Amino acid sequence: MDGGGATDTPAPAGRGRTLAAGTELTGATREAICTMTYRRGDRLVMSLGQEVTSPDGVSLAAGTPVLVEIARVDSLTGEVQFRLRGLQLQGEFIPADGSVRVTTSSVTERQVSTGGSDKGKVITGAIIGGIMGRVMGGGARGAVIGAAGGAAAGTVMAARARTTERCLAAGATLTATLSSPVSLPPAP
Repeated sequence: MDGGGATDTPAPAGRGRTLAAGTELTGATREAICTMTYRRGDRLVMSLGQEVTSPDGVSLAAGTPVLVEIARVDSLTGEVQFRLRGLQLQGEFIPADGSVRVTTSSVTERQVSTGGSDKGKVITGAIIGGIMGRVMGGGARGAVIGAAGGAAAGTVMAARARTTERCLAAGATLTATLSSPVSLPPAP
């Protein structure tokens, strides 16, 4: 007989803190993501835009850093594909896998040189043209004509060495979807 007192029963085992597969983590990038600056494998951080709470009550605070990786960059279309790599919680990196899509962003374009300065190409062309005109026996007049032709050739070379860079604006909204559950450390 226990005399009406409480019985000693073991406490239920603590439930793990887990974010379920399919949980979406939405946040903004901190910097612009440009097709000529970023390459496959580069990593960047987005910050959760709002608190995320899983069905079992696990929550991540707004501002939680989420690490994403560049999976593919298409410099022609400006398309950038990402994959989820993890998140930081209580100073600890938690690996995570999942897909990432760009939810909202503006795309900007700008012309950039792919090698050397444009001015340098024009000047180099003029110098080489001037030397060639003089060497070919044209004297001063040949040098001037050669320099003009060389400058024109340098201008064409500079124009051909330009390409269009496309950038997702800083603050682009990304949504990562967990492909498998993520176990989190115990709450402090």
